[in-house]
Amino acid sequence: MLYLGIDLGTTFSLASYINAANQVALIPDKYDTNNFRTPSVVQIGSNGCFVGDAVEAQLQENPSSEHVRFVKLAMGEEQHFVDHQQRQWRPEAISALILKKLINDTTSFLPENLAGAVVTVPANFSDNQRQATKQAALLAGIPRATLIEEPIAAATFYGMNDISGDQTLFVFDLGGGTFDATLLQAADDGLFVLATDGQHDLGGKTVDEAIMQQVADEYERLHGDDPRQNSTALVQLRQFATEAKLELCKPGVNQVRKTLLINKRTVDFLLTQAQFNRLVDKLVEQAITVCERCLSAASMDWDFVDHILLTGGSSLLPLVREKLAQRTDRPKDGLMLKQPHQAVAFGAALIANQLFSDSSNKKQLQRATSWQLGIRVAGRDGKPCVQVMIDKNQPVPANKTVTFNTTRENQPRMVIEVVQQKDSNEDEKSLGYFIFALPENAAIRYAVDITLAYDIEGLVTATARNPKTGTQLKQVMDENGAALDDELVNQKDWIDHTLVNE
Repeated sequence: MLYLGIDLGTTFSLASYINAANQVALIPDKYDTNNFRTPSVVQIGSNGCFVGDAVEAQLQENPSSEHVRFVKLAMGEEQHFVDHQQRQWRPEAISALILKKLINDTTSFLPENLAGAVVTVPANFSDNQRQATKQAALLAGIPRATLIEEPIAAATFYGMNDISGDQTLFVFDLGGGTFDATLLQAADDGLFVLATDGQHDLGGKTVDEAIMQQVADEYERLHGDDPRQNSTALVQLRQFATEAKLELCKPGVNQVRKTLLINKRTVDFLLTQAQFNRLVDKLVEQAITVCERCLSAASMDWDFVDHILLTGGSSLLPLVREKLAQRTDRPKDGLMLKQPHQAVAFGAALIANQLFSDSSNKKQLQRATSWQLGIRVAGRDGKPCVQVMIDKNQPVPANKTVTFNTTRENQPRMVIEVVQQKDSNEDEKSLGYFIFALPENAAIRYAVDITLAYDIEGLVTATARNPKTGTQLKQVMDENGAALDDELVNQKDWIDHTLVNE
């Protein structure tokens, strides 16, 4: 049986497995066995759907071609992408196309049947984002898809050979579009999350856009118009920004100089390492602030940390190691940086093998909540507020029960709105309304026990019971069910018949 670890990334996605030599290995592209990363970009047109390098190649020839990039940042949002036939694709469906491409690569490379997969998500993902990722796996036809947080996957990979005994680990995970900071305790019997924090839309995409801004400003100074208003020029700017970033992350490279032809006019652009560092300084400072907030939540500081693990492609930014070394008062070579592009996928494969195999030597993975969970209620002043039921950084699975009473006789149903918050002083995210049918002729102040819970994957459930009889009340509607709604059922049919590069 084959078990995959899948890093469904903002800019690149990878699939990994345990090979015959009992080593982690990446799945290569079906048409290029030297290529192990799939760009997370999708193009749906009259010739079908293409994913990854096939799209990038087409964009080289025709930069104005419609395509979808960075869909991971839209997961859980009420957003649609419109194709050439005016069909609306949800983020889950676009992500499913990326996942299906990885599965097709796998089936062409390995003879075994896929029996399960661990798909990674940022630790900072909300319930809506996690539910959307689960639905993407369902749309892609992945059996037994389980979610795991990216920092836990990375720590699992690092811990395989490099860490032994009781150690306090800090994972600094700066990817293409998201940042996670996670504090863990490693022991011989497993990994235990102590605290986690993060920031959405912070990563390599942010760096690329800062470089694009610099080039666009210089172009506008010379030619009087903003090249980002043209779709072809925008693709060219992004390609150059990504290339420049990667070049300046290489040891010994002090500058990048290039003459760009944009909208049939040229701009000479020079970006030095010092200028580059100034561009990314704010990003790195934001990330370190999140790290220190995470440490504070566990009542710790950097002195308590035995190893700092850097993962995610953007952790290769030279300023990351420089600033972290300064802030933590340790040498730069004391920061562990090992295969940052692959670490999450490798760790996910190791976890998949642990979860799905029959091995008796399984290690614990004690995860934690990354959001407070509660119910919107009326405060004493009559204004809406959140009654927190499960705090942030609590071990999962976790649940809490609160008794509510009906407010009028013959009330037919009880409606609760479930919300998540990063902290009590931040805006909450509504997870939707849960509606429970009440018995006929229910008296005023009829008691109902409402239980909110996080399962092992950090997914939310809500149940209601009669506290006297223990009978569970029928749930009329659940905004968070994993089953596909009618729109996604239609999109599954499109996915099954539209992917070309398979």
